[in-house]
Amino acid sequence: MKSLGLHGPVIAGCLFGSLANAPALAQPEHRAKAPASIEQIDREFESGLAALERQRLERLAALVAAQAGPEANAAYEAYFQRALAARLYRDAEPIAERILRQGQSASPQVVYLAEAVDILAKVERGDFRPAVESLKAALQAGKAEGRPAAPALPVATRLDLLELVFQKLVEHDQFALARGALEVVGRNAEQPAVRDYATARLRRLDRIGKPAPGLAGTDLDGKTVRLGDLRGQVVLLIFWASWCMPNAQEVEQFERVYASHRDRGLRVLGINLDTAQDGGQPVETVLPNIRRFVLDHNIPWPTLINGDGARDYAKAYGITDIPANVLIGRDGTVIGLDLDRSNLRREVEQALGG
Repeated sequence: MKSLGLHGPVIAGCLFGSLANAPALAQPEHRAKAPASIEQIDREFESGLAALERQRLERLAALVAAQAGPEANAAYEAYFQRALAARLYRDAEPIAERILRQGQSASPQVVYLAEAVDILAKVERGDFRPAVESLKAALQAGKAEGRPAAPALPVATRLDLLELVFQKLVEHDQFALARGALEVVGRNAEQPAVRDYATARLRRLDRIGKPAPGLAGTDLDGKTVRLGDLRGQVVLLIFWASWCMPNAQEVEQFERVYASHRDRGLRVLGINLDTAQDGGQPVETVLPNIRRFVLDHNIPWPTLINGDGARDYAKAYGITDIPANVLIGRDGTVIGLDLDRSNLRREVEQALGG
């Protein structure tokens, strides 16, 4: 995630990144007949990409087994980083568990990556409470019972791990569990940055189930936009900036979901945060970049520019870093946070009524 330098703590950098939608190896049968839909093409590409990533993990695992000392740590790091980037947590879980049981010789970075894989595999499997308990143990100086002792994680690493687990819990609609974990972390954290992070994320979670803060402004075409005028429809607020590349990668999936669900009542509203860069920029300075981004990506929905006072939309929704988005139901309440390729379509369809 990219820091906005706005209200409270922020995490620097985009966690592990997201893989580009690289094509899978084409199969002859795919060339012989036209696919049924864009979604089918995406599914086939993602399936092929996952298969290739699994092959890479298998080869890295074989390399790990043949290495020792610093070379082994480097191989472990590559292995876990690829597993995290490709979201293949459960594939990498056995090796992560082995590191956590017998990892006296592993570097702190390898232990951290193994912890992240182990926790996220639990979340992916639906073992939410054990995942949160493992997270709490990882944030402490020592390990959980039965695991080797390890030095306390650096603050930046703790924040990265918290964000990874927070996003996965939110993805699975485990809002109450995420809130409970953040409350414990906030109470027990010795570092101000960790306490501030927990406070900021709790502020965002507090919006779930409550009326969405009103917002109104003038879009890039000079038209007045009011959230209240969209009541009765499902609204996706997308907080973005032209200088944060993960947003560019996400635009296409948002456009597809918007195009396929607009007739059923989905509306999208972009909130641009270019003015927040480097402690604050005048609108006239960043406006050319905003217009260029909208034009280059053919963004079809209106865009408001974040400002001060009543137009500080990011503050109203507790947004301190990007990319971020908020899903608002037909009744005007907040029902979803930080949707991505894993749950965007599903959450939108549920909000629209099946």
